[in-house]
Amino acid sequence: MVTGIQHEYASEVKKTSQILKALKEEHKDWKPHEKSMDVAQLASHIVDLQTWFDNALKKDAFDLKTDYVPIAYNSFEELNEVLEKRVAANMVFIEGVGNDFWFENFTFTMGDYVIAKLPRIAFLRSVLTNHLIHHRGQLTVYLRLLNIPVPGIYRPSADEH
Repeated sequence: MVTGIQHEYASEVKKTSQILKALKEEHKDWKPHEKSMDVAQLASHIVDLQTWFDNALKKDAFDLKTDYVPIAYNSFEELNEVLEKRVAANMVFIEGVGNDFWFENFTFTMGDYVIAKLPRIAFLRSVLTNHLIHHRGQLTVYLRLLNIPVPGIYRPSADEH
C-alpha cells in the first residue's frame, strides 16, 4: 500500500462528514447563484465521489456517460450514513490493493472524450480527494451565507472560538 493514502483519505472524509452534519433540510434547495448547484446537489456530489473507488478505480477506465450512477438519498442524515458506509468500504479497498495498482494507468472519459489518462494514485488525489476538498470548501461558503455555524476543517473555525 502506498504510504499515507489511508491517513490522507480518512482525514479528509472525516472533515467532510462534519460539514454534512451541519446541513439543514430546509436549505436543501438553496443556492447562492443561479449558476451554482443547490445545497443538496453539492452535498450529493461530494458523497457521490466516494462511490468511485470500486465503481471506477477497480476498472482500467471509467466513462461518465455509461458507468456513472448517481446515489439516491432522502435526507442529509441519510447522505452522511452513505458517506460513512462508503468510507468503510473504501478503506478495505485501499488495504486490499498493492502498490503497483496505484501506479497503473487509469482512463477517465465522457463518451469518446478522454478527460484524463493518468496513474490511479493521481486520479485518487486529483479527482477523488482534491475535487472533494474543492466542493467541500464551496459547501462551507454556503453554510456561512445561510448563517449556519461552520465546523472547523483544518483547525477551529471562527464559529468555534
